[in-house]
Amino acid sequence: MAENMAVAWVDTIPQDQASGDLAAAYDAVMDGDGEVENLYLAMSQTPQAIKPADDHYRALLHNKDNPLEPWLAELVSTYVAILCGCGYAARNHGANFAMYLGNQVRADELLAALRDDTWETSLQDQVLIAALRYTRKLSLEPSLIGEADIEALRSVGFCDKGISYLVQLVASFAYWSRMINGLGIRLGKTVGISKEPTKPTRAGSSGGC
Repeated sequence: MAENMAVAWVDTIPQDQASGDLAAAYDAVMDGDGEVENLYLAMSQTPQAIKPADDHYRALLHNKDNPLEPWLAELVSTYVAILCGCGYAARNHGANFAMYLGNQVRADELLAALRDDTWETSLQDQVLIAALRYTRKLSLEPSLIGEADIEALRSVGFCDKGISYLVQLVASFAYWSRMINGLGIRLGKTVGISKEPTKPTRAGSSGGC
């Protein structure tokens, strides 16, 4: 039980005890080191949901068809996690954002501005501001979204494909954040694609997503 509690609040099935559909799902989502992330270990009670969830995630964030810059896609994903108070997703995708941006100092500044809700006064990039405004509104006030919000994105240069990917990212990370928070999934030993060692940090705000 101690091992399970290190992953989530629900009972989880470790890789070496998995069989059938769960073993197949673990094989499909394991990383290059043969490890399965805590996120998917925590989904072991619903094995048939694991691979479709991973496929959807990859179709949005690891897809050459996505016209959004990888750093922007990861920043939007991180912002949704922060708004939802999901430290797990904020840590992992904040690390991915910093990696893609290629400037750790600037990345730390942007992430701090998102956490502190000061980005509207500190940013100058109108494209980024528009994307973050839309992300916040769709996350916190989805019933208030209207066609004018789409036009605001178009006005700064977003194409409809980019807008569609943006919407998918915001919606999917609302799902991920709720699932992660609902199961009480804990961070593993590393975070992000680059597998940085996990260390204590200010992971996110207690938002109302």
